[in-house]
Amino acid sequence: MQVKVCGITDIGQAQVLDALGLHYIGFIFYPSSKRYVLNHLSLTDLHDFKTTKAKKVGVFVNESLETLLNIVKAAGLDMVQLHGDEDLAYCAKVNEVVSVIKVFRVGALVPNMNGFDQVVDYFLFDTDSALYGGTGQHFNWEIIKNQTMTKPYFLSGGIGPNDIKGLEVMQVMKAGKQLLAVDLNSQFEISPGNKDLEKIKIFIDAII
Repeated sequence: MQVKVCGITDIGQAQVLDALGLHYIGFIFYPSSKRYVLNHLSLTDLHDFKTTKAKKVGVFVNESLETLLNIVKAAGLDMVQLHGDEDLAYCAKVNEVVSVIKVFRVGALVPNMNGFDQVVDYFLFDTDSALYGGTGQHFNWEIIKNQTMTKPYFLSGGIGPNDIKGLEVMQVMKAGKQLLAVDLNSQFEISPGNKDLEKIKIFIDAII
């Protein structure tokens, strides 16, 4: 199981997480987010942050293609996570330049993923909401557990320390064959963007 921590706003914390063996570090480039990284760090700060292992992931919501690609280059991002209503054509253009995680919001039904496996590298499943971005709430994993996944995927949506047993169960289900990583955020924070590093370390030690 791999681990991604999203909503990082402090380079010092990012360095600690990289040293812990984290696989993905997420920076949010959505101005409406409480964890909007450019309120705290510059693109140069992000570019100069060199990891030993972790991939630097930029999270975007319905961003213009030109702006997104400029940020990818200026911040030295390894991957992007598309959390809005980006269509197949947009994803394909981004994927020509950088690895892409496409987010699908799960409500009462399995989301429509048709065609996206051809234009992105990974899926991510998060809790449905009227707003973009994380809710800090779980969705019902039962909805996807028996699906055949056509891409490796990240599981998100309010995941916390009490989910370790549930993740073990998920891994042995049909959908578990492609479960690549968990995406951690609000349940591991002291305040928005300020991570509880010890809590994260304990969780990582328990699942990796």
